[in-house]
Amino acid sequence: MVARGLPCPAGKGKPDPMIKYLGKSIRQLTDPRLSHVLLFGVLSALVIFAGLWTATWWALAAIDPDSVWGLSTLMGWFGDAFDWFAGIAFTGALLLVTFLMFPAVVTIVVGLFLDRVAEAVEARHYPDAGVARRQPLVEVLGTTTRFAAITILLNLLFLPVYLILSFLPPFNLVLYYLLNGYLVGREYFELAAFRRLPPVQAVRLRRRFRARVLLAGVILVFFMTIPVVNLIAPVIGAAFMVHVTRDLMRRWPATAPAAEDSGA
Repeated sequence: MVARGLPCPAGKGKPDPMIKYLGKSIRQLTDPRLSHVLLFGVLSALVIFAGLWTATWWALAAIDPDSVWGLSTLMGWFGDAFDWFAGIAFTGALLLVTFLMFPAVVTIVVGLFLDRVAEAVEARHYPDAGVARRQPLVEVLGTTTRFAAITILLNLLFLPVYLILSFLPPFNLVLYYLLNGYLVGREYFELAAFRRLPPVQAVRLRRRFRARVLLAGVILVFFMTIPVVNLIAPVIGAAFMVHVTRDLMRRWPATAPAAEDSGA
Protein backbone atom coordinates (compact mmCIF):
# COMPACT_ATOMS: atom_id res chain seq x y z
CA MET A 1 0.00 0.00 0.00
CA VAL A 2 1.30 3.44 -0.88
CA ALA A 3 1.35 6.07 1.85
CA ARG A 4 -1.10 8.92 1.47
CA GLY A 5 0.43 11.79 -0.46
CA LEU A 6 3.11 9.66 -2.10
CA PRO A 7 2.95 8.49 -5.71
CA CYS A 8 3.07 4.89 -6.73
CA PRO A 9 6.60 3.78 -7.60
CA ALA A 10 7.32 4.59 -11.22
CA GLY A 11 9.48 1.55 -11.55
CA LYS A 12 12.60 0.09 -10.04
CA GLY A 13 15.69 2.11 -10.83
CA LYS A 14 13.79 5.17 -12.11
CA PRO A 15 14.70 8.46 -10.36
CA ASP A 16 12.10 10.51 -8.57
CA PRO A 17 10.48 13.03 -10.96
CA MET A 18 11.56 15.82 -8.62
CA ILE A 19 15.15 15.28 -9.71
CA LYS A 20 14.05 15.79 -13.30
CA TYR A 21 12.10 18.93 -12.43
CA LEU A 22 15.01 20.34 -10.47
CA GLY A 23 17.32 19.72 -13.42
CA LYS A 24 14.88 21.43 -15.79
CA SER A 25 14.66 24.44 -13.49
CA ILE A 26 18.44 24.82 -13.25
CA ARG A 27 18.94 24.43 -17.00
CA GLN A 28 16.33 27.08 -17.76
CA LEU A 29 18.34 29.72 -15.89
CA THR A 30 20.01 30.40 -19.26
CA ASP A 31 16.61 31.25 -20.77
CA PRO A 32 16.69 34.95 -21.86
CA ARG A 33 13.18 35.33 -20.42
CA LEU A 34 14.61 34.61 -16.97
CA SER A 35 17.79 36.70 -17.22
CA HIS A 36 16.28 39.92 -15.85
CA VAL A 37 14.35 37.96 -13.22
CA LEU A 38 17.55 36.20 -12.16
CA LEU A 39 19.37 39.54 -11.89
CA PHE A 40 16.52 40.97 -9.84
CA GLY A 41 16.54 37.88 -7.62
CA VAL A 42 20.30 38.09 -6.96
CA LEU A 43 20.13 41.80 -6.17
CA SER A 44 17.12 41.24 -3.92
CA ALA A 45 18.91 38.45 -2.07
CA LEU A 46 21.94 40.71 -1.51
CA VAL A 47 19.69 43.47 -0.21
CA ILE A 48 18.01 40.98 2.13
CA PHE A 49 21.39 39.84 3.43
CA ALA A 50 22.48 43.44 3.99
CA GLY A 51 19.21 44.21 5.77
CA LEU A 52 19.49 41.20 8.05
CA TRP A 53 23.10 42.00 8.91
CA THR A 54 22.34 45.69 9.54
CA ALA A 55 19.38 44.86 11.78
CA THR A 56 21.47 42.38 13.77
CA TRP A 57 24.34 44.86 14.12
CA TRP A 58 21.94 47.58 15.26
CA ALA A 59 20.30 45.29 17.81
CA LEU A 60 23.62 44.18 19.30
CA ALA A 61 25.12 47.68 19.26
CA ALA A 62 22.08 48.99 21.14
CA ILE A 63 22.76 46.70 24.10
CA ASP A 64 24.00 48.63 27.16
CA PRO A 65 26.64 46.53 28.98
CA ASP A 66 25.44 47.88 32.33
CA SER A 67 21.90 46.70 31.61
CA VAL A 68 22.97 43.06 31.17
CA TRP A 69 23.71 41.30 34.42
CA GLY A 70 27.36 40.32 34.69
CA LEU A 71 28.39 41.70 31.28
CA SER A 72 30.30 44.72 32.59
CA THR A 73 32.06 42.45 35.08
CA LEU A 74 33.16 40.13 32.29
CA MET A 75 34.46 43.12 30.32
CA GLY A 76 36.56 44.11 33.31
CA TRP A 77 37.93 40.60 33.79
CA PHE A 78 38.87 39.89 30.19
CA GLY A 79 39.84 43.41 29.07
CA ASP A 80 40.81 43.55 25.40
CA ALA A 81 40.16 39.82 25.00
CA PHE A 82 36.47 40.52 25.57
CA ASP A 83 36.30 42.53 22.34
CA TRP A 84 37.78 39.56 20.48
CA PHE A 85 35.18 37.20 21.93
CA ALA A 86 32.46 39.77 21.24
CA GLY A 87 33.55 39.94 17.60
CA ILE A 88 33.26 36.17 17.27
CA ALA A 89 29.82 36.26 18.93
CA PHE A 90 28.72 39.06 16.61
CA THR A 91 29.81 37.13 13.51
CA GLY A 92 28.05 34.03 14.83
CA ALA A 93 24.88 36.03 15.41
CA LEU A 94 24.98 37.35 11.83
CA LEU A 95 25.36 33.86 10.42
CA LEU A 96 22.62 32.49 12.66
CA VAL A 97 20.16 35.23 11.74
CA THR A 98 20.92 34.77 8.03
CA PHE A 99 20.57 31.00 8.28
CA LEU A 100 17.28 31.10 10.17
CA MET A 101 15.53 34.03 8.49
CA PHE A 102 16.70 33.97 4.88
CA PRO A 103 14.22 31.33 3.61
CA ALA A 104 11.33 33.29 5.12
CA VAL A 105 12.27 36.77 3.96
CA VAL A 106 13.34 35.78 0.46
CA THR A 107 9.91 34.26 -0.20
CA ILE A 108 8.46 37.78 -0.27
CA VAL A 109 10.74 38.47 -3.24
CA VAL A 110 9.60 35.24 -4.93
CA GLY A 111 6.00 36.39 -4.78
CA LEU A 112 6.89 39.51 -6.76
CA PHE A 113 8.31 37.71 -9.79
CA LEU A 114 6.69 34.27 -9.63
CA ASP A 115 4.36 35.08 -12.52
CA ARG A 116 7.28 35.89 -14.84
CA VAL A 117 9.12 32.70 -13.90
CA ALA A 118 5.96 30.60 -14.23
CA GLU A 119 5.16 32.09 -17.64
CA ALA A 120 8.65 31.24 -18.91
CA VAL A 121 8.46 27.68 -17.55
CA GLU A 122 4.99 27.06 -18.95
CA ALA A 123 5.87 28.55 -22.34
CA ARG A 124 8.79 26.15 -22.64
CA HIS A 125 7.43 22.97 -21.06
CA TYR A 126 3.62 23.35 -20.93
CA PRO A 127 2.57 25.34 -24.02
CA ASP A 128 -1.01 24.05 -23.80
CA ALA A 129 -1.51 25.24 -20.21
CA GLY A 130 -3.78 28.11 -21.20
CA VAL A 131 -4.17 31.50 -19.55
CA ALA A 132 -3.35 31.58 -15.85
CA ARG A 133 -5.39 33.26 -13.17
CA ARG A 134 -3.91 36.67 -12.42
CA GLN A 135 -3.45 37.40 -8.73
CA PRO A 136 -3.70 41.02 -7.59
CA LEU A 137 -0.43 42.37 -6.18
CA VAL A 138 -2.15 43.06 -2.86
CA GLU A 139 -3.16 39.40 -2.60
CA VAL A 140 0.37 38.18 -3.36
CA LEU A 141 2.01 40.60 -0.94
CA GLY A 142 -0.51 39.79 1.78
CA THR A 143 0.05 36.03 1.42
CA THR A 144 3.84 36.21 1.31
CA THR A 145 4.10 38.74 4.15
CA ARG A 146 1.90 36.59 6.36
CA PHE A 147 4.03 33.57 5.54
CA ALA A 148 7.29 35.42 6.31
CA ALA A 149 5.91 36.64 9.64
CA ILE A 150 4.82 33.12 10.65
CA THR A 151 8.14 31.59 9.61
CA ILE A 152 10.21 34.19 11.48
CA LEU A 153 8.03 33.81 14.57
CA LEU A 154 8.25 30.01 14.57
CA ASN A 155 12.01 30.06 14.07
CA LEU A 156 12.39 32.48 16.98
CA LEU A 157 10.14 30.30 19.16
CA PHE A 158 12.21 27.24 18.25
CA LEU A 159 15.52 29.07 18.77
CA PRO A 160 16.01 27.62 22.30
CA VAL A 161 15.38 24.15 20.86
CA TYR A 162 17.93 24.82 18.09
CA LEU A 163 20.50 25.83 20.72
CA ILE A 164 19.82 22.75 22.84
CA LEU A 165 19.98 20.46 19.82
CA SER A 166 23.25 22.10 18.72
CA PHE A 167 24.87 19.73 21.19
CA LEU A 168 23.13 16.81 19.46
CA PRO A 169 23.93 17.14 15.76
CA PRO A 170 22.42 16.49 13.29
CA PHE A 171 19.08 16.77 15.12
CA ASN A 172 19.24 20.59 15.02
CA LEU A 173 19.54 20.49 11.23
CA VAL A 174 16.77 17.90 10.96
CA LEU A 175 14.45 20.19 12.93
CA TYR A 176 15.45 23.23 10.87
CA TYR A 177 14.94 21.56 7.49
CA LEU A 178 11.66 19.89 8.46
CA LEU A 179 10.15 23.04 9.97
CA ASN A 180 11.24 25.39 7.21
CA GLY A 181 10.74 22.74 4.52
CA TYR A 182 7.09 22.47 5.54
CA LEU A 183 6.61 26.24 5.59
CA VAL A 184 8.54 27.03 2.39
CA GLY A 185 7.07 24.07 0.51
CA ARG A 186 3.57 25.10 1.47
CA GLU A 187 4.08 28.74 0.52
CA TYR A 188 5.87 28.14 -2.79
CA PHE A 189 3.29 25.52 -3.75
CA GLU A 190 0.37 27.81 -3.03
CA LEU A 191 2.01 30.69 -4.90
CA ALA A 192 2.28 28.43 -7.94
CA ALA A 193 -1.02 26.57 -7.53
CA PHE A 194 -3.14 29.68 -7.04
CA ARG A 195 -2.24 30.69 -10.59
CA ARG A 196 -4.07 27.64 -11.94
CA LEU A 197 -6.60 26.58 -9.31
CA PRO A 198 -9.17 28.19 -7.04
CA PRO A 199 -7.65 28.54 -3.53
CA VAL A 200 -9.91 25.85 -2.03
CA GLN A 201 -8.90 23.33 -4.70
CA ALA A 202 -5.23 24.25 -4.39
CA VAL A 203 -5.32 23.63 -0.63
CA ARG A 204 -6.98 20.25 -1.17
CA LEU A 205 -4.29 19.31 -3.68
CA ARG A 206 -1.55 20.31 -1.23
CA ARG A 207 -3.10 18.25 1.54
CA ARG A 208 -3.54 15.26 -0.77
CA PHE A 209 0.19 15.33 -1.59
CA ARG A 210 1.51 16.81 1.63
CA ALA A 211 4.51 14.48 1.71
CA ARG A 212 5.70 15.54 -1.74
CA VAL A 213 5.14 19.21 -0.99
CA LEU A 214 7.20 18.79 2.18
CA LEU A 215 9.97 17.07 0.21
CA ALA A 216 9.97 19.88 -2.35
CA GLY A 217 10.18 22.42 0.47
CA VAL A 218 13.13 20.66 2.10
CA ILE A 219 14.94 20.67 -1.25
CA LEU A 220 14.35 24.41 -1.62
CA VAL A 221 15.50 25.19 1.92
CA PHE A 222 18.64 23.14 1.33
CA PHE A 223 19.47 25.28 -1.71
CA MET A 224 18.74 28.42 0.30
CA THR A 225 21.38 27.49 2.86
CA ILE A 226 24.22 26.94 0.37
CA PRO A 227 26.43 30.05 0.09
CA VAL A 228 26.31 31.74 -3.36
CA VAL A 229 23.72 29.22 -4.56
CA ASN A 230 21.19 30.82 -2.22
CA LEU A 231 21.41 33.99 -4.31
CA ILE A 232 19.74 32.25 -7.25
CA ALA A 233 17.72 29.79 -5.15
CA PRO A 234 14.51 31.90 -5.25
CA VAL A 235 14.36 31.73 -9.06
CA ILE A 236 15.23 28.03 -9.13
CA GLY A 237 12.61 27.40 -6.45
CA ALA A 238 9.88 29.28 -8.28
CA ALA A 239 10.53 27.36 -11.52
CA PHE A 240 10.87 24.05 -9.66
CA MET A 241 7.56 24.47 -7.86
CA VAL A 242 5.73 25.21 -11.12
CA HIS A 243 6.86 21.79 -12.37
CA VAL A 244 5.90 20.13 -9.08
CA THR A 245 2.46 21.75 -9.09
CA ARG A 246 1.76 20.67 -12.67
CA ASP A 247 2.89 17.15 -11.81
CA LEU A 248 0.57 16.92 -8.80
CA MET A 249 -2.34 18.27 -10.82
CA ARG A 250 -1.71 15.52 -13.36
CA ARG A 251 -1.52 12.86 -10.63
CA TRP A 252 -4.85 13.88 -9.14
CA PRO A 253 -7.53 13.97 -11.90
CA ALA A 254 -9.84 16.09 -9.73
CA THR A 255 -7.57 19.08 -10.41
CA ALA A 256 -5.97 18.08 -13.71
CA PRO A 257 -5.94 20.82 -16.37
CA ALA A 258 -8.26 20.42 -19.30
CA ALA A 259 -5.41 20.32 -21.80
CA GLU A 260 -2.83 17.59 -21.75
CA ASP A 261 0.57 18.76 -20.48
CA SER A 262 3.35 18.50 -23.00
CA GLY A 263 6.73 17.92 -21.48
CA ALA A 264 5.40 16.55 -18.20
